[in-house]
Amino acid sequence: MSFGKAIILAGTAIGFCLSGIYLTSCSKGGIEGMIIFTRAPADYHESDKESVIHHYPGSQIVAIDPDKPEQSEIILTAGFYSACSPEISYDAEKMLFAAQQNEDDTWQVWEMDFGKGTSKKITGFEESCTGPAYLPGGRLVFTRQIPDAVTESGYALYTMNLDGSNLSRITFQPHSDYPAGILRDGRILMLTRQLYPDIGSWMYMAIRPNGTKAELFHKGTGKSILNTRAYETMDGYVYFIRWEEGNEYKGDLVSVNQNRPLFTLVNHTSEITGSFYSAFPLPSGDMFVSYRPVNKPAAGLYRFSVNERSLGESIVEYPDYHIVEPVLVEAYTRPRNLPDEVDKMQSTGQLLCQDINVTSMPLDTTVSYTTRATRLEILGIDKSLGIVPVEEDGSFYLKVIADTPFRIQTLDDNGRVLNGPSGWLWLRPFERRGCVGCHADPELVPENFVPLAVKKQPVSIPVEGTQEPELSPAVEITE
Repeated sequence: MSFGKAIILAGTAIGFCLSGIYLTSCSKGGIEGMIIFTRAPADYHESDKESVIHHYPGSQIVAIDPDKPEQSEIILTAGFYSACSPEISYDAEKMLFAAQQNEDDTWQVWEMDFGKGTSKKITGFEESCTGPAYLPGGRLVFTRQIPDAVTESGYALYTMNLDGSNLSRITFQPHSDYPAGILRDGRILMLTRQLYPDIGSWMYMAIRPNGTKAELFHKGTGKSILNTRAYETMDGYVYFIRWEEGNEYKGDLVSVNQNRPLFTLVNHTSEITGSFYSAFPLPSGDMFVSYRPVNKPAAGLYRFSVNERSLGESIVEYPDYHIVEPVLVEAYTRPRNLPDEVDKMQSTGQLLCQDINVTSMPLDTTVSYTTRATRLEILGIDKSLGIVPVEEDGSFYLKVIADTPFRIQTLDDNGRVLNGPSGWLWLRPFERRGCVGCHADPELVPENFVPLAVKKQPVSIPVEGTQEPELSPAVEITE
């Protein structure tokens, strides 16, 4: 071993020891009430605007007492080359985070025990794993890189037990998917962006922890960027940061009502110059925010009043580092633990639509709509999986190979496309899913009648005579 390498290893070991000493000195009650945040090099953060969505090489996770920030600073991840994405456990005794132990390592998920002053590695894959979040029942969700010929370098959501066992992939679309938070009703809020066949816009989708019933939660404008962290308050509002093109990508603090997320967007900082990067709601109703004034080189930590829409004085700031991803070390109510109806012994899921002619999408003005859509085509990654006639009432009932991405478009009797293709869908094993119509208003209540399609057996997809699809667009990565 070279002398230089020995020095590096010794420094890393000392860093771990110091972290342990710091944590032991402020364990349990001592660290409760402190603010933990990611301190990211400002030069890297500003070199790529979309880095606000991923991770920060050379970053550290730091804890401070907000009442005496200069005297209380603790570098929790001194033994790591990079660390970010702190996520506090429900009892405030542990913390998930993503880290590179050495510069050339892939990002992996770790858990820190505040009381013991130790950290353990949870994931250990060749591919990068980031964005961890606690789930009820002793599990976590995180994003894992899935390089393949279709998306080149996409990301999918996985869940596993906190001891590293029972790994399960839960998203199967040709997208980049990242956990953004856990809603109080137990669903995962997922930041996602389509990669194939075209690059899509960033949006939030809500999905159950077993990968079922994914649905649109919020979609920005065509060039907007959404944050990888969103938080729901006790009164049902979800807060996050949104950057918009055309205003030097000014980041604003926005919120939506969890009950009507597609129609209740409020911008709380449109009148404030400068840019917001992260926000964490406090029980008082105020927030800790990562904010960069126009005249300063880096984002600092501030308190923000939602009611008054005003910033307080900065709590702490660094000239060469951005402060992002603040969280408060405080116990909080565990989200609902949703039941899991996925049966991995089954190979298919089922999809019911009440009427394909119910739509809220604008129609193609070059097409005459004197006739209704009478057929639908199911599209796989690189081929059609079949054309299916629908019932007289417009309903259809499909049985689709599980964990296979597909899209749907509607056709008339002449084979012309009337609507679609839709966004990417998938069904988990034994999942039963229904919709009112194709691209229907998400708040539309289904009419109270029995669709004709359910009186027959579901149509198997792929339709007989079409080529069998792959089970997933990506090569499934094993441990």
